[in-house]
Amino acid sequence: MKEQEETTPHENQSKKRASRKSAATTRKYMDAAEALFVRFGYEGTSIRAISSRAKMNLSTVVYHWGSKEALFRAVCLRLFSEIVDEQVRRLKLIGERGETLSRADLRAVLRALVEPPLLMPEDANTAARTRLLYGRVLTDPSPVALKVTTDIFGTATELFRSAVRRCLSDLDEGTFYWRYVCAVGSFVIAQSFENRFSYALGLAEGNPDWSIVAEEIVQSMAAALDHE
Repeated sequence: MKEQEETTPHENQSKKRASRKSAATTRKYMDAAEALFVRFGYEGTSIRAISSRAKMNLSTVVYHWGSKEALFRAVCLRLFSEIVDEQVRRLKLIGERGETLSRADLRAVLRALVEPPLLMPEDANTAARTRLLYGRVLTDPSPVALKVTTDIFGTATELFRSAVRRCLSDLDEGTFYWRYVCAVGSFVIAQSFENRFSYALGLAEGNPDWSIVAEEIVQSMAAALDHE
């Protein structure tokens, strides 16, 4: 049997430097892509524009991701994977109650969706980026963006819809559909465009306590879903 060749300390250091350089390159390119996806959407963002913003070669995306779609997916997963995992965890716990859910459980279901993206990011910069990208990708009309976001959020979305439906089992399908659309829409828009609303309405947003904001969104969604 051929013995495994040993690497020298110099070779090990070279590999570590190359790995750090590759990680830095990947992060820089993804940062540029994230900023442009938020501003222009999936279809409005080109690989050339991302490369120009990142000051890197066009071949970088092919080398690291293979396609714009794969890069878009990676950008989303970087901010959303832990959030989606937490949403799924909380919604599964609620779902284990079986058919016993009622209107009294509605706000717990809403908090399981609303709180992770608003409260989990540990620093203000990551939290702001998460809110902007979260709202942007969920409202992006591109078929590719829809496919990617459905893949990422599909499980959490279905668990959430099912739980809300069981809480409001007495509503007919048409009424439930439009209440659900309005409620979820307010959640998405509140994250993505709060700065625009503040500017347009002449309001000073300041530095909000996002735990309070999350509860306000929950109460607003509950009112949209469950009213006379």
